[in-house]
Amino acid sequence: MTLLYLVAAWIAGLVAASSAHASTGLWLLLTLLCSSLALVARSDRRWRLAFVCGMFFAAGAARSNLALREPGPDHVGYYTGSGYVTLAGTVTRPPDPRDTYTALRVDVDTLTSGSETRTVDGTVLVQAPRYGEYRYGDHVSVGGMLLTPPEFDGFSYRDYLARQGIRAMIQNAQVSVLDHGHGLPWLSVLYDIRARAGRAIDQQLPSPQAPLLSGILLGDESSIPDDVQTAFQRTGTAHIVAISGSNIVIVIGVLMGLLQPSLGRRRAAWITLIGVAAYTVFVGAAASVVRAAAMGGLAIFAAQTGRRAHGLTTLAFAAWLMTLWNPQVLWDVGFQLSVAATAGLVFFSHGFERALEAALARLFAADTARQITRWLSEPIAVSLAAQVATLPLILLYFGQLSLVSLIANALIVPLQPYVMLAGGLAAIAGLILPVLGQAFAWIAWIPLTLTIEIVRGLADLDWASFAVTITPNAAWIVTGLLAAAGLIGLLHPDDRAELFAQFRQRVTTYSVAVAGAILAVLIWTVALQMPDGKLHVWYLDVGHGNAMLIQTPEGAKILVNGGPNPTELRRAVGDVLPFWDHTLDVLIVTEPSPAEVSALPSLLDSYTVHTVVTNGQDGATDTYQALMQRWESQQAQSVAASAGYIIRTDDGVQIEVLHPAAIPQDAGISGVALALRLTYGDASFLIAPDLDTEGVDALLASNQFLGSTVLTLAGHGDDNTNTPELLAKTSPQAAVVMVGAGQRSGLPDAGVLADVEALTGQPVYRTDQDGTVEFVTDGASLSIYTLR
Repeated sequence: MTLLYLVAAWIAGLVAASSAHASTGLWLLLTLLCSSLALVARSDRRWRLAFVCGMFFAAGAARSNLALREPGPDHVGYYTGSGYVTLAGTVTRPPDPRDTYTALRVDVDTLTSGSETRTVDGTVLVQAPRYGEYRYGDHVSVGGMLLTPPEFDGFSYRDYLARQGIRAMIQNAQVSVLDHGHGLPWLSVLYDIRARAGRAIDQQLPSPQAPLLSGILLGDESSIPDDVQTAFQRTGTAHIVAISGSNIVIVIGVLMGLLQPSLGRRRAAWITLIGVAAYTVFVGAAASVVRAAAMGGLAIFAAQTGRRAHGLTTLAFAAWLMTLWNPQVLWDVGFQLSVAATAGLVFFSHGFERALEAALARLFAADTARQITRWLSEPIAVSLAAQVATLPLILLYFGQLSLVSLIANALIVPLQPYVMLAGGLAAIAGLILPVLGQAFAWIAWIPLTLTIEIVRGLADLDWASFAVTITPNAAWIVTGLLAAAGLIGLLHPDDRAELFAQFRQRVTTYSVAVAGAILAVLIWTVALQMPDGKLHVWYLDVGHGNAMLIQTPEGAKILVNGGPNPTELRRAVGDVLPFWDHTLDVLIVTEPSPAEVSALPSLLDSYTVHTVVTNGQDGATDTYQALMQRWESQQAQSVAASAGYIIRTDDGVQIEVLHPAAIPQDAGISGVALALRLTYGDASFLIAPDLDTEGVDALLASNQFLGSTVLTLAGHGDDNTNTPELLAKTSPQAAVVMVGAGQRSGLPDAGVLADVEALTGQPVYRTDQDGTVEFVTDGASLSIYTLR
């Protein structure tokens, strides 16, 4: 168990470093302090373990900081956005053909910008012409615009590539092959065999059987048709396509079975380790495969040294090795699912097998029930254990719950060893004697076709799956509870009985009642604050400033400006957002004026933002510079927007930038604050709180459609900006003005209020009188609530 504590502390350190923003030096100092205290307390086992855990925690945080450090001038990622460049480097992975381009990973040697050439390192993702002749080890020249990988709604391609050590990419690149043979010879041979095996499979089998076999056997899922991919996802069987622990187990079993009779157990084990490593590289070395290979290798090593391999400690040690090498793998979805599935097997598979045997014993004799259980163990008990453990993560990342998963797995899991064995023989024989390979391919066609037809048939059921939304915090809480239940289940029955006895002895009825009440309040609070499938728009009461918070039907959060008062903004945001949620998907800064951004740096000390949208003006004030430092330290993507830029979410919400027409080149120019139009179904909001007279005139002259259900009065209700022409073109049903109580400007203008009330038939909502104003819409109807 000690290893589990240490690895848990290490992973906690990795997670803490991603949000704590402490320096690497501070974490290293804490590591040294905890190690010193561990030496001082070495005679007391509990304190020694506590300090060693603290040392691993701090060391993990330091390692994470080192991995997240921004690239310097000697790294190619430093030069993104610098214009057209020419790179020279080596292709370090097999080319990955796509529909419109071929993806190349190029380790860069030199970068030329203009007439200057400098030596740099780092890896670039290059989108080369589709039908160029490229291969692993080619030395290439690449020309194009060096870009930071983009962020998409619900998916960060930048973070995905960063976990693989890639900080830059070039699209529509011009690529010239300068020379061949710069890769490692043994890797060249391995990748060549993989490419030839893939071609042999394509020649021997039709689609979709051939692409599916390439995915199962070679780790190449790129050619699997979309409808087949969707069917596997709907039936909860996508793990079949991914290379996983079952593949590694088969490789180990085949190699040991072939080598042990002639070489002996020890020599066969060492060659098998090499074979497992080669297979891991052969299939692409994805995080889930590396995890499975590491555990398989550790199990072989333990057997050779006379030790007993314990599943949970082996998993923990493999996870530690992988995160030590690359801390960012912790956020890889494949790695998380792989670890969760393996932990589920350790925690629950034995219990599910016993439950299955007990259920069958009611229908059959004991020996018959035991035999049937052995047959059904992997397709039912083992699959169910993995599904239970991975369910929170599947709901979090894919938002889909399959109701036919257990049936589908029970039917197709027994077919997969035959797919791998027959398919593997077809690929190998196809390289040597195509006729023999074709014979094995015909055999493999049978289980492949059965797998596809079963999955397609179940996926066609209307009730096969349905969408489920779960927040990250809820997913990790459920995962933690499952892990705690699994650990308790692994205890010896006597130890478990003693644990429960101590728990009953120390926990009184009163404390149970209090804990239950607290838990009930938390559950109801969480349930009431979950996304309800409607668009919520809050005009926040932050004093004499503008701040709006938008929550989309599925829970994405968008903040527009922040106002001048940090205390008021944090209070207003805290009033409407769930207490456990400290993330903002998008921050929109309409202009870099202190009146709009002064409160934001303090807010970003507590909240993390993923994307920032501005009007492109440079803010010369210390406040705006502090805000920029905050979002840069959080590695948020920054976008300068002008008319035509659109933010779309997966749940149907759209925010279109209407003004300015172009990104301003002068920091001091006026009339260029962002004007936005938010739409969801038939409901719309015109959001232009910072437009001055020049901006309003330009917006009206653009002849864009401005009609909106709700109008945000510009300039705190000033009569110079809320002109009759603007009101007529907007034709709102309701209006809001954000204004501070007690201010002496005389705003909002009484004449503007009268004109708007005559137009809408109802009073204008005011944050100084009504407090925070909330609009809720399902896209058809509109409800309005105030906090006063």
